[in-house]
Amino acid sequence: MSWSSEDSPGTSHHHAVRAALGRSPGLVRTAVVTMGMVVGACGHVPATGSGGDSFTRELVLSYDDNRPSGQLAFPNLTYESLLRFQLPPGKHRALRLRALISGTGTLEFALYDNSPLESPGDLLRRFTWTVDSADVSSGKDGHWLVSDLRDLPALEGVIWIGFRKNGGEPTIWTSSANSGQTFLRDRRPNDTMGILPVKRTPMLRLELLL
Repeated sequence: MSWSSEDSPGTSHHHAVRAALGRSPGLVRTAVVTMGMVVGACGHVPATGSGGDSFTRELVLSYDDNRPSGQLAFPNLTYESLLRFQLPPGKHRALRLRALISGTGTLEFALYDNSPLESPGDLLRRFTWTVDSADVSSGKDGHWLVSDLRDLPALEGVIWIGFRKNGGEPTIWTSSANSGQTFLRDRRPNDTMGILPVKRTPMLRLELLL
């Protein structure tokens, strides 16, 4: 997993232009040009610029290699893809979830706590994206869809993010990185398949406030 420390506003690492879509609550489309990346985690230390202006630090968690090269499709409405995020020690406030979408349709996202069996546990948040052609990324244009997560309680330990289709044929860009943190399960009642590992890693980012 890559941990990118992102300072904002005025960051030298990312320049973002955001526009509200107005179709799904809390969803924005973001064009990001990545100028560089700092690997590592910063502590909860207030920061000031040379002129004394304050700014905040964000932690961007991801398991992909930033090279979208394939697409994740959903065979039916009950299959759920899962991405497991191991947070750094301590409690953290969630900021945003962003995803690089490659096909139109309706996607349902769910955030889960970790269960004692190291699997998705209690539901923390569920939301739906309706994705049309204007929201789809080419994989090279830096267009991410983003949802605000600031209403969540502080997170710690392991967080699972599940996503499945609710309609249409939505797809998500993936990278060839075999992170060991991507899984698939069938949500049909009484299904005994369990959670299966998947080699490719979806282009999802979980952003936290440090």
